[in-house]
Amino acid sequence: MNSNYLPTKSNLMKLQASLKITQQGHDLLERKKLILTKELEKYIGKRKELREEIILMMEYGKVLVRNANIDIGIDNLSNIANGVKIDDYIDIKNITIMGIEIPSAVHKQEIVKRNYGFYNTTNTVDETILKFNQIQEKLIELAILENTINRLRKNIEKVRKRANALQNIIIPENKQNLERIEDELAEREREEFARLKVIKKKIL
Repeated sequence: MNSNYLPTKSNLMKLQASLKITQQGHDLLERKKLILTKELEKYIGKRKELREEIILMMEYGKVLVRNANIDIGIDNLSNIANGVKIDDYIDIKNITIMGIEIPSAVHKQEIVKRNYGFYNTTNTVDETILKFNQIQEKLIELAILENTINRLRKNIEKVRKRANALQNIIIPENKQNLERIEDELAEREREEFARLKVIKKKIL
């Protein structure tokens, strides 16, 4: 038997303190799970709105591409699109929620660099390139949201498992050991009391 579970008053006090700390830890984990779940719901709502926004932007982008094709021809538009240089520099800043790092902002340098002249192009071409530049930014935002949601889900699952382990295994074990030690100490006290009564009778 583990020496910490021997029926002594010292072990009784240790187990009482341990049980109290364990129960407090369980309460904190439950609170953390609740906070993270609310954050998750918030980010899922943002993702839904952003997806809807991107769908609308893509639909409008398709119209712009079709109009630009009509204006300057598909070959010319393809040449312009292929020549657009994209600066892929992305700086992601993090915030911390209950010990979890969450991407919170993206700072990018200018993405579109004009590599074509105004000759043989139209406003529709400019608008098309600008629109798809905006779509790219929204897709980056969406990727960050997806990453955030995945991190939150994984951490909520970890917290849930730890809370369940405390509630279903560790706390019941501590309570069981505590009750056993209390019972054994109470039995010893009764035996000692009975023994003292016998000794007292003999003396008298």
